[in-house]
Amino acid sequence: MLQAGNAGADESAQRALSIFSEAYWPPLYTFVRRRGYAPADAQDIVQGFFAHLFEQNALSKADQEKGRLRTFLLSSLQNFMNDQHGRAQALKRGGGQQAVSLDQRTAEAEAAISACIHLDDVTSFDLTWASTIAKRSWQQMQKNLAAEGKAQWLSELRPFVDGAGAAPPNQQDVADRLGVPIATLRTWLARLRHRYREILRAEVASTVADQASVDQELQYLHRILMA
Repeated sequence: MLQAGNAGADESAQRALSIFSEAYWPPLYTFVRRRGYAPADAQDIVQGFFAHLFEQNALSKADQEKGRLRTFLLSSLQNFMNDQHGRAQALKRGGGQQAVSLDQRTAEAEAAISACIHLDDVTSFDLTWASTIAKRSWQQMQKNLAAEGKAQWLSELRPFVDGAGAAPPNQQDVADRLGVPIATLRTWLARLRHRYREILRAEVASTVADQASVDQELQYLHRILMA
């Protein structure tokens, strides 16, 4: 995702910008909303912030500083919001330039905010970031398995793999529903967990310039989601 910092006119750069926007619009929007802004105002601020980042090529600075994109963006957004004149100008420049589909992303972010109502703005940002990373990783695994013709029972197996939501169902009950021995089910789960961990790791690795920070970010992500 840090490749977005080198964005130009080529297709790969535009793809990097799109991926970046999809991944970070929800947590940034959540942060602004938890600061007390109405949905429409929060949309404008985040869109203006993105316009500011891209115009200033600020993501290249995140790469050069060898830091975590998560913390760089939150700090930059706070500075952007504090700079009232700069924010107003960026909002004008960013008007009408939507980095993501706002209707879809706003609905998703508003739904996520209800889970953060008891949290402060920074913790809400982190939780939405972690949830978005996990969701994107699962979607990538779904896409990979569908391409291999292996996604038939994925919805049944998901509760055992991604660790989200309520406690997973009884393994024997699921094995019976799928019509396979429980040993086969456990083999499937072991393979799926391995694949999911690899995809999740790659997703997190794309948000840090220093690869030594990947394990730390993964640990933090798990801690946030389990809290």
